[in-house]
Amino acid sequence: MKRPFTLAWLLAGLCIVVGIVAISAAGCSSLANLDIINPRYSLREVTPRVQLAIPPSMDFDLTVGVDNPNPVSLRLDRLDFDLFVNNNHLLNSISNQGVKIPARGIGDIHLTAHVGYNEIKSIFREVADVVQGRRAQYEIRGNAYYNTPVGQMRFPVTVVSSIQ
Repeated sequence: MKRPFTLAWLLAGLCIVVGIVAISAAGCSSLANLDIINPRYSLREVTPRVQLAIPPSMDFDLTVGVDNPNPVSLRLDRLDFDLFVNNNHLLNSISNQGVKIPARGIGDIHLTAHVGYNEIKSIFREVADVVQGRRAQYEIRGNAYYNTPVGQMRFPVTVVSSIQ
């Protein structure tokens, strides 16, 4: 009597394993067909802040909107970027925020960039225009690294905006 009971447990375990393998195979094949494309980016806000210390410096608070057209949510693990003001390179920086962008939704990335005295003095005229509230063209160029259901993906990022 003990033997049929053991055989029943063995067969039940085998069925469970076969079921898990079948479900996993179906899930993997659907992920293989998932075509994740680069989200669209927009520069929503730029706030320059001058630090009038010795030596002077400047901080930029930037808000970048990310419009995710994909059917799955994406997590932005890292954004490495260069900041340009009026076509002049100011700095390069990295943001490691881990921002979740919903499927077919919009999320915001908040970036802070610090510009030291050496960078400011090389483009003094552009910085003076920004401080005085004159029109400036801001551009962000870099790479976004997303954690997706099919692994980490890297997409190029270019955002250009004229903000008054």
